[in-house]
Amino acid sequence: MNSHGINRHPRASIDLEAVKHNYRYLKNQVGGQRVIAVVKADAYGHGAIEIARSLPEADAFAVATVAEAVALRQAGIEQKILVMGGIIRTEELQTCIDFSLDPVLHHQTHLDCLQQNPKLNGLEVWAKINSGMGRLGFSMNRAREVTEILNNFDTLGRIRLMTHLARADDIENHFTTVQIERVQSLGLDDYEWCIANSAGTLGWPESHRLWVRVGIALYGADPLSDRNSAKRKLKPAMTLKSVVLAVNDYHEGDMIGYGNTFTCPGDMTIAVVAAGYGDGYPRHKIDTARVSIHDSLCDVVGRVSMDMVTVDVSHLDRVEIDDEVTLFGKTPDVSELADCSQTIAYEILCNVGAHVKREYTK
Repeated sequence: MNSHGINRHPRASIDLEAVKHNYRYLKNQVGGQRVIAVVKADAYGHGAIEIARSLPEADAFAVATVAEAVALRQAGIEQKILVMGGIIRTEELQTCIDFSLDPVLHHQTHLDCLQQNPKLNGLEVWAKINSGMGRLGFSMNRAREVTEILNNFDTLGRIRLMTHLARADDIENHFTTVQIERVQSLGLDDYEWCIANSAGTLGWPESHRLWVRVGIALYGADPLSDRNSAKRKLKPAMTLKSVVLAVNDYHEGDMIGYGNTFTCPGDMTIAVVAAGYGDGYPRHKIDTARVSIHDSLCDVVGRVSMDMVTVDVSHLDRVEIDDEVTLFGKTPDVSELADCSQTIAYEILCNVGAHVKREYTK
C-alpha cells in the first residue's frame, strides 16, 4: 500500500517530448521572449523534478512555495526559480538567499522582512502588483512607492515586476485589456515585467513583456474559452490509462451503479473499468464523459465509484478483461472531461497526478 498508486491499475503516461514541444511552441508565440515554466503542485501532477529536468532550455521555473523551490535546487535544477506565493516566515527569506531563489513580494510584511535583513547578497525579487485579480499584490497606488523602497536596499539584486490576469481565459471579455492598461498607466516600463499567464500568452499578445509564465498550456491543455487547440498545436502531456475489469450484458430496465442513476434503455453491454475517484478521476456531473477502448469512444454511464467506472461498449465487436482503456489523453481530451464534470483541466491533472503511478516517455 502506498500513496502514489503503484499497486493500482490506473497509470499516467507522461510524454516529456510533448512538454518540450509545448514549451518551444509557447516560446515561439511570444517571439522568443523569456518563458517561465510553472511547475507548482508537482508540475500540475506531472512530476516537478522530471518536468524541470526535461526542460534544460527553460528560462526559469515557478513554484508556489519555498519548499517546492528547494526540492528543485536539491535535484540539480540551476535555472532561476520564482516562489510565487512569496515568503511566510522570516527564515524563508534566508532560504531564498541561500538557494538563490526569487521570492515574489506582495505584502508589507515582505518589505519589513527585507528591512530586518541587511545582508541580502544580491537576492533578486519580483514585486507583484494587484491590477485586478484581487488576490495577492500591492495596490496600484502603492506600485511606485514599493519600487522606490526596494531600490533603497543596497544589498538587493535585480527588481522585477509582475501582475496576474484574472479573466484572460475568456477571450471575449474586456477586463484583460483593462488590466493591461492599468499596468501601462503606472509608467514603470523601465522594469522587466511578467504579465501573461498561459491564457495571456496564447490569446493576448499585448500582455507579452520580457517575461511570460506558462502553466496549464505547458502540459497541453488549452486554457482559452474557444478551445482552438488544433490551431494552437498544443500536445497533451498526460494520458491516463487503465484496464477492463469485467464485461457484462444487461437488459432494458436494468440499473447501473450507486443510486440507480442510469437505467438501460435497451439491451446493453457494459464494461467495468478499473479507475475511479480514488485515482483522481472526477465523480461530479459525469453523465457525458467518454473513454476510449479499441480507439472507439464509449460513454460513461452511472456514477463513478472509488475504483470503478462503468461504460457502454454495446457498439464494439469484442471487449475483454484486461483490454486497455484511455480515460483521457489525445482522445478524449482532458478539457472535454473537465467540461462535463464542471471543473477545469488543472484540477483533474493535479488530482490524477497525485494518486496514480506515473510513467515517463521521451
